[in-house]
Amino acid sequence: MVGAAAAAGLWAVVASATPTAQAPLQLTAGEGLQRVEIPLELLRASRRADWSDLQVLNAQGEVVPQAWALPPPELERERSAPLPRFAWPDPGTGGRDQTAVQVQVDAQGAVVRIQGPSAPSPQGSASARWLLDLGPDIHRSAEWLAALELAWEAPSEGSHLRVGVESSADLRQWHTVTEAALLDVPGVGAASGERLVQRRIEWPAAAPALRYLRLSLQPAARLTGVQALWRTREASAASATTPLHFEPEAGTSPPRAWSLDLGGAVPLRELRLELPQRNSVARLVLEQRDRDEAAWQPVARFTAFRLDRDGQEWRSPPVRWTAPAARHWRLRLEERSPALGNGALEALAVWTPPQLVFAARGEPPFRLVAGGLVAPSLTLPQLLPHYEAGQEYRLPQAVAGPVTLAPAPAQGWRARLAQASAADWRRWALWAVLALAVIVLALLARRLSRDIRSP
Repeated sequence: MVGAAAAAGLWAVVASATPTAQAPLQLTAGEGLQRVEIPLELLRASRRADWSDLQVLNAQGEVVPQAWALPPPELERERSAPLPRFAWPDPGTGGRDQTAVQVQVDAQGAVVRIQGPSAPSPQGSASARWLLDLGPDIHRSAEWLAALELAWEAPSEGSHLRVGVESSADLRQWHTVTEAALLDVPGVGAASGERLVQRRIEWPAAAPALRYLRLSLQPAARLTGVQALWRTREASAASATTPLHFEPEAGTSPPRAWSLDLGGAVPLRELRLELPQRNSVARLVLEQRDRDEAAWQPVARFTAFRLDRDGQEWRSPPVRWTAPAARHWRLRLEERSPALGNGALEALAVWTPPQLVFAARGEPPFRLVAGGLVAPSLTLPQLLPHYEAGQEYRLPQAVAGPVTLAPAPAQGWRARLAQASAADWRRWALWAVLALAVIVLALLARRLSRDIRSP
């Protein structure tokens, strides 16, 4: 009887129906090949990290020929803008302390002038340090700082500069960012006036760009101009935003980590964290994994801040990364970072919805289904004749309607085994071992009972 119960439990696991989500599709009339953006609710309903159980069905319930679109090509645009520059007083002049330097700013935080312990340097003279102002919109736009280009008066015999870059949000605490070697020297064609020029300082991708920058030049030089190179990234497919709610993990108080389960694999690529308290600064690590038992994999390290200064609130820029889709995400404080309180962490995430290319075979209506049977997908060259990169994004776009949850049709054991994952096989193996152990114990008990009854 116990063995029968164990076998029944094993069959219930194998033959159980899986909840599914579906959405109706509105197609472009007269077009055989189309593409559709997958809604977030369908991605979260998918049971597969590769979304192989997400498919387009026609009115007869048949899976139409389909293929996943490649990640949309991203176009980076760059623009150049001049930066205000101010000669920083030399700490060696007059033997005064560097802390006596005062920077005067207006109500918007723009630098007006710098006052030092000694007489100001004559206009147009060389200086070993320079102050730059990136402006108030540094953390409010989708652009990020890519590089700085310096212009200075170089003699005919050439000049070399060693430049150190520091950044600050409040003109009091300075953080080292990078160093660069710049030059403007005669080149191979010196007789014809050709020169070898390197005036660009690349901004490190992992370094946050705070509003104020300070340049240290060796030797001192007279800067005639500084250009900031700003970049922005535009994808050929539309991006979407979704709010996220990271729950604190148990174990420490206040918490040092916050986790999030999206329910399915979602391709997040940008995160703007909302710190719960004003005047907070934290160093965080963003991690991801596909399954509960898998190890966390780091995705990005960044500094988050929320500071008040001159009547304005300064917030850290969004953190960007390139990583595969994942179901589980976690924010973890670095060892020396201060705590952020006991509550949850709110964030706004940017993600690019994946797109499915399909052939509208069969009769309408068509629908998009997730969580059902696993259906094989084609490759783009197999589905699109004479395929060229990016061709799928020129196809007409179908529109997915409201997503509804409904029970999936009952599946036979063969279909269930055909779409089983590694976790399913492990779970079934445990049930099979349990059933086998119960049967063996029953046989041993029966044999022992027979031996006791025999003379």
